[in-house]
Amino acid sequence: MLRKISRFQNFAQRAMQHFALLVVAVLMFGISSSFTSGQSAEQSRKLARLEATYLTHLTKYVQWDNKVPGAKLRIIVHGDDRFKFSETLRFAMKISNPQENIEILTFTNAQNQQALQEASNGYHFFVSLRNSRMTGEQLSVLRGKGVLVVHGQKLLKSSPAQVAFEYNQNRVRMLIARKAIGEKKNRISSKLAELKSAVKIIEK
Repeated sequence: MLRKISRFQNFAQRAMQHFALLVVAVLMFGISSSFTSGQSAEQSRKLARLEATYLTHLTKYVQWDNKVPGAKLRIIVHGDDRFKFSETLRFAMKISNPQENIEILTFTNAQNQQALQEASNGYHFFVSLRNSRMTGEQLSVLRGKGVLVVHGQKLLKSSPAQVAFEYNQNRVRMLIARKAIGEKKNRISSKLAELKSAVKIIEK
């Protein structure tokens, strides 16, 4: 029993070390803009970079049902991406797993229907940005097609989303729906629960 606990502790420690290094790299990626922008805008950029880092880390903890070896990891981003979430995500994915074949498609708030139409063709992650105008009802058509990422606990509970970002005192935390850990399709690993400083499991 002690050996099993020790293995979990070692895993959590290694995972947090890798995560911390990735956070540093991603934050450094955007630091050059901090001298030419307002504090509020720069803080929003920092939070967007952290979200991209969290999502990059999450990709390592999902057991996909619809992804064959060598196939593209398909990510759809919806919302007005003013703080370069998609650009940062590409960078984070590249340094975290250079061998992974990634496709990131972006749609603005004026392209709701196009985003949903593209998602109907299949995706691995559908990310609804903080300023996305997509409602829980609209997102309901995406149920079971991949991992849906939204903002806030309220939308997490009112939509089929499995994951949400939450802001607390200028920090980002990832909320994971508990039932997503036990789902048969696109299962999220229970090992994520070990990353307690960055992840919170939510009942919905």
